Amino acid sequence: MDAQRMVLQEEKRRLLERLAEIEIEQQREAGMFQSVPHFSLLEQAARGLGQELGRITQQRSAREVAATSKSTADCPGCGHECSITMSKRTVTSLDGPVEMIEPVAHCPACRRDFFPAA
Repeated sequence: MDAQRMVLQEEKRRLLERLAEIEIEQQREAGMFQSVPHFSLLEQAARGLGQELGRITQQRSAREVAATSKSTADCPGCGHECSITMSKRTVTSLDGPVEMIEPVAHCPACRRDFFPAA
């Protein structure tokens, strides 16, 4: 593992540990530790935090794909060069709903829409 990769991995670990501390603070404020909670409650809260991180990461990844897309794409049906626009839609991932921004093109010759990044 190169030095830069190790630095990023350490930063990621530090941030994840901080997120865990924030989650515990919120659980404490909600009274979760006034008695001994069942482990499934702790697990459920941790899973919820993981799903939230997953949705945020997926949104960010989709924005990266959209940002690096070209301004035109050839229609897969007829080969006509078509302009690309960005479109928002919500998809359901394993972690829940994620708002995506994705490139979409419309071919005036075929009168069809297509997704160049797909």
